[in-house]
Amino acid sequence: MNARKLLNIGLTLAVLVAIVGLYRVTPTQKDIQDPTPVGGIIGRAVKTPRFDLTVNQVRVGKKLRIPHSTPDRDTLTDFVVVDATVMATREPIHILNVRIKSADGVTYLGANRNGLDEVDLTGTEFAPDIGVRGSFVVEMPADKVPGATVQVMEKSILNDLEPQVTIPLGSDTPKVEDVVTLTAASDT
Repeated sequence: MNARKLLNIGLTLAVLVAIVGLYRVTPTQKDIQDPTPVGGIIGRAVKTPRFDLTVNQVRVGKKLRIPHSTPDRDTLTDFVVVDATVMATREPIHILNVRIKSADGVTYLGANRNGLDEVDLTGTEFAPDIGVRGSFVVEMPADKVPGATVQVMEKSILNDLEPQVTIPLGSDTPKVEDVVTLTAASDT
């Protein structure tokens, strides 16, 4: 083989390696359309362009007591209650997308129990500049809470590039109460 053929083979291999490398670092359509995470911590307000959210505490229970409703709700796992304060910043909004992602990557959606939408924050319309204190409820095993992250967005669909509040719930195993009592969402 002459030097020219070796040079051509070398350049061809270099171009192929560059193409493969660029392909691996190029964002996918999913990467481009995913929500934009806005990180925070428990106890501090997380600000997004349309709402502010503060997670005040996290409670876990085997049963859920909803005000003015009987009997207490049972679950095959546990109820994780995220007590929070939400304030719209521009115009009236609803928070429709609440989930907890465990450390092992499993996502648990907000609970959809009878009567819950009348007292928790997902059933509330938030007026601008008026903070509302209440709770989000997710059904998931208590042993999945350590290392999990609560994720909150305004919309449940068409949320490309929308801000998604992400707050780690800590690494400690929560105390599991027999019954967790909700209070109706109210202005702060």
